[in-house]
Amino acid sequence: MSKKLWLSFIIQFVGLIAYSSQTKIDSLKEKLSRVDVQEKREVLTSLTAYLLSQPDSVIAYAQQLIDISQDDKYYLASAYFYMGQALKDKGNYEQSIDYLYKSLKLKLEINEKTSPAETLLATVYGRIGDMEKSSLYFHRLIKEFHQNEDSNRLIQAYNNFGEAFYQNNQLDSAYYYFSIGVEHAKEAQKLVYTKFLTGNLGMVNLKIGRLDSAEVQLRQIVDYLVKVSDAKLTFQILLAEVYMKKKQVVKAISLTQDVIAKSNKGEFKEQLRDGYKLLSQLYEIQGDYENSLKSYKEFIELDNSLKDIEVIRKIGDMKTEFEVGQKQAELDLVNAERDKERLITIGISLLAAVLLILGLVILKYYRQKTKTNEELERLNQTKDKFFSIISHDLRGPVSSFFGISRMIKSLVNRQQTEQLLAIADDIDESVDRLSALLDNLLNWAMQQQGHFPNVPEKVDLNEVAEDLIRTLDTMAKGKQIDLQAQIEQPIYLWVDKNTTMTILRNLVNNALKFTPDGGSVTISASKNADQAVIEVIDSGVGIPQEKLKNLFQLQDKKSTYGTSGEKGLGLGLQLVYEFVEMNGGKIEVSSQELVGTTFTVTLPLYDLEEEVIAT
Repeated sequence: MSKKLWLSFIIQFVGLIAYSSQTKIDSLKEKLSRVDVQEKREVLTSLTAYLLSQPDSVIAYAQQLIDISQDDKYYLASAYFYMGQALKDKGNYEQSIDYLYKSLKLKLEINEKTSPAETLLATVYGRIGDMEKSSLYFHRLIKEFHQNEDSNRLIQAYNNFGEAFYQNNQLDSAYYYFSIGVEHAKEAQKLVYTKFLTGNLGMVNLKIGRLDSAEVQLRQIVDYLVKVSDAKLTFQILLAEVYMKKKQVVKAISLTQDVIAKSNKGEFKEQLRDGYKLLSQLYEIQGDYENSLKSYKEFIELDNSLKDIEVIRKIGDMKTEFEVGQKQAELDLVNAERDKERLITIGISLLAAVLLILGLVILKYYRQKTKTNEELERLNQTKDKFFSIISHDLRGPVSSFFGISRMIKSLVNRQQTEQLLAIADDIDESVDRLSALLDNLLNWAMQQQGHFPNVPEKVDLNEVAEDLIRTLDTMAKGKQIDLQAQIEQPIYLWVDKNTTMTILRNLVNNALKFTPDGGSVTISASKNADQAVIEVIDSGVGIPQEKLKNLFQLQDKKSTYGTSGEKGLGLGLQLVYEFVEMNGGKIEVSSQELVGTTFTVTLPLYDLEEEVIAT
C-alpha cells in the first residue's frame, strides 16, 4: 500500500500554488507568443510555477527560460530551481542536484542569503539515501529558521527532515524529528501542522509496530479532516491496516468498505485501489476466499487503469509542448529577421563585436561540453561498480523464485488452485524484501563515490535475524535446508544498521549457497563483556585450508559455484570484512571440509553512554 506523507501539500518551497485554474495556464501560454524578452521571462516563471504538478511541462518551459536568461542571473537561478524540482519529481535525482547547485550558486552571486534550492537539496539527498548531506542542509536551515523566528518554515523543515529518514527506513530518527515538529506546531498554535504531523507519527508507529499509538494518532487526523478528501481516505486506510494488525478484522473490514464507498462517490481512484487491496487481505484472513479474489481483481483493474491514465497524461503533455514549440519557432523566426535588419542598420563597425561575442559563446559551449563528458565518465564508472554489487547480492534471493515457480506448477498439476492466493502473498512479501535489499545496495553505490554514511545506532539483533530468516526462507526451502536463528536473549548492537544487515545477509547467503540439500544453517549469538559474538554455522562442503588464508581478499573476479550451481562474483566476503572493520568489530572463520563452516563476527554492544556521546 502506498504510504504518502500528507503534510507535503503544505510544504511548497517557494510558497506557490501547485494547482491552479486551466484558464490561467491557457492565458499565460497565449501571452507567451506576443511579448518581448523581459516580459517573456516573467511569463515563463509564472507558467512553470502553475505547472508544478506536471514535471514534463515544467522541464520544457524551464529550458526556454534558461535559453533566454543567460544574461540575467535572477531569472536563470529561478529556471535552474524549477528544472531541479521537476527532475526530482521524475526521479532523476543526480541531474536534479546539479541544477539545484547551479541555482544556489547564482543566488549567492546576487547576494540573496536564502534560497529554496537548499531545502530541496536536503530533500533530494534524503531520497537517494545520502543522509549525511541531507542532515547537513536540514540542520543549517533549522538553525536559520530558529534565528529568524520563522515558525512556519521551521515546522516544515522538521517535517521534511523526518520524511527523509522515513523514506530511508530509519524510523527512530523519523519519529524524533516528526515529534519535534509537533512540539513547535503546538507552541506556535498551528493546528493544521499539528494534526498532519501527528498523522505522520501514526504512520511511523504503524510501520514500527506500535499499534496502540498508531491507532490514537491516525484517529486524531481522521476525525480532524471532516470533509471527504484523498488525505482523509488515505489515513482511514492506514487506520484500517492498524485494526487488521490488531486482529480486529470485522472493524477493519467495516472501515475499509466505508473508504471504498466514499472513494467511488468522489472518484478518488488511488484510495479506491488501495482500499480494494486491503479488503482482499482482510477477506483472506477471514477465510472468505471468493470475496478476497473478487476484491483483488478490482484492485488489479484499478491499478492498471491508473497506469494507463498516467501514460495518456504524458502523451497530452508532449502534444502541448510540441504546439508551444511550433509557436516559439515561428516567433524566433520573426525575431531573427528583426535582428538581421538591426545589424544591417548598425553597420559594419559592430561586426567585430558580434564575432567576439560569438567566439566567447563557442568557447563557453566547449568548456561546458568537456565538463559534461568528464561527469558522464565518472557516472559510468560508478554505474559499473553498482551493477557488479547488484549482480552479487540479488543473485541468491532472486534464484529463490525458481522454487516458487516449481510449487505453482505442482499445484496446477494437482489442481490445488485454492493455494495459489497464499503463494501470491509469499511472492508479494518476497518482492517487498527485494525492494528493501535494493535500498541497501544503493547505499553501497554511494560508498563508491565516497559518500557512504556510517551512522551508529541502537540495532535489535533479534529483529535483524528474524528479518533475514524471512528474506532468505524461500531460498532455503528450495534446497530443503533448515534455516533458523537461535538467539536466546535480547541483544542490542551499537552499529550502522545498513552495513550490519549486509554483513549477515552475505554470510547466510554464502552458507545456503555451499550447503547441500537437506543440510542446516544456524544464526546464533551471545554476549561477551561489551561485545556481541555472532556465529553463522552451516553443515556445508567446507573451505579448503589453502583458501582460508586469503579468504577476505579480492584477488580476482572468479568465484566458486554453490552446491546447486549458484553463481557469484567473489565480492561478498570482501564487503563483509570491510563492513565489520567499519563498525569496530572483527571476523574469524573455522572450517572442515565435508563437515561445515562457522563464521564468527564480533560487534560492539549497545551502551546508553555511547549513544549520548554520539548525539
